[in-house]
Amino acid sequence: MSEELEIEFKNTLSAEEYHQLLEYFNARENDFFTQENHYFDSNLWELKTIQAGLRIRVLKDSAELTLKTPFNHYLLETTDYLSLAESKQLLVENKINSTGQVAKKLRELAIEPINVHLIGSLITKRFEVKTPTGLIVLDQSFYGEQVDFELEFEVQEAETGKINFDSFLKKHNLKKVPSENKIVRMIKESQRIRSLN
Repeated sequence: MSEELEIEFKNTLSAEEYHQLLEYFNARENDFFTQENHYFDSNLWELKTIQAGLRIRVLKDSAELTLKTPFNHYLLETTDYLSLAESKQLLVENKINSTGQVAKKLRELAIEPINVHLIGSLITKRFEVKTPTGLIVLDQSFYGEQVDFELEFEVQEAETGKINFDSFLKKHNLKKVPSENKIVRMIKESQRIRSLN
């Protein structure tokens, strides 16, 4: 289990801007990795209502269950680590663990783990590079009929991080377009598709 404060700045990119940054960082095909994000909420959208997010993230060799809750303008991440077999079983059964730190935190929020279920999934092809000022992340995400591109900048300290992020955008002539969280984008897309049916 881990609990940490997520301090990050996000910006929507055009396909052209995304590819320009990959070229700038000299990204090669084996520098990327893929992650599946499977999002959960209750029928009453209790997590969405409090601007929290719950996901099972599946990577090549590992998986994790993470709850993100608002904390001092940022997000507090509570994570339980899972084996690939555990994550697969939970997704098949359309549920999360009823024990562990995430379940405990949900109950503190008056949400019963048994009441949450899968609401949608999003696949991200990710490139990361550590810089002296923070971790630069370039994401290409696929969900529903959508593909989008995003820059994330993860830092330890907010004030300096914002200055460095703004400086990075300016250096690369990137228009400031703050992006919504992936879960928000995925929910909007799934609601759009449902409205068409």
